[in-house]
Amino acid sequence: MTTILIVDDHPIVRQGLRSLLSNYSQFDVVGEAATVADALAAFDELRPDVALVDIRLRGGSGLDLIDAVLEQDPQARVLVVSSFDDDEYVTRSLRAGALGYVLKIDSPSTLVGAIQAVASGERALSPQVTNQLVEQLLGEAAPADQPGLDALEIRMLGMLSRGLSNGQIADELYMSDRTVKRRLRVVFAKLGVGRRAEAVGVAARRGLI
Repeated sequence: MTTILIVDDHPIVRQGLRSLLSNYSQFDVVGEAATVADALAAFDELRPDVALVDIRLRGGSGLDLIDAVLEQDPQARVLVVSSFDDDEYVTRSLRAGALGYVLKIDSPSTLVGAIQAVASGERALSPQVTNQLVEQLLGEAAPADQPGLDALEIRMLGMLSRGLSNGQIADELYMSDRTVKRRLRVVFAKLGVGRRAEAVGVAARRGLI
């Protein structure tokens, strides 16, 4: 029996997932949560085999939750179930420690297979997500005038040029503040600068923003 915690801020989605999974005798939905705080409390109490986590939550993001859950229990198994198929959300979720990422538009069999894989400690991705990541990998070469910056880093530079704080960037990108600080340090190093204003100036001169 695989115990499951459902974390989503929409009651209808939680109810739908619970109803779907009740058709499979190998699954036992032991709890639900709508906020990061409630999810952390539920995880601490229930210790589910798999947590199904949405990207957008009340009181934070799914990425915040993944960070916090894995800090509590490095062996925790998280499967992101989201309506967002953006490459950035997928890669950030996986880098944060999620074992899988499926879409709410995927078939029930895809979700069930992903839960079974994640429960076994294996990675699982939606077919659509897999195709997008392959396409991104094949077309990832950066122009010579961009010093190894990826699309996310260039987007972050644009946010800096708009005067956004680290917290505002974190909210807009559904990252934790810690992740934003780490990524900005990498961006500054690539540009050879030490401050936000310098980074914006260099990026503007090079036509990156």
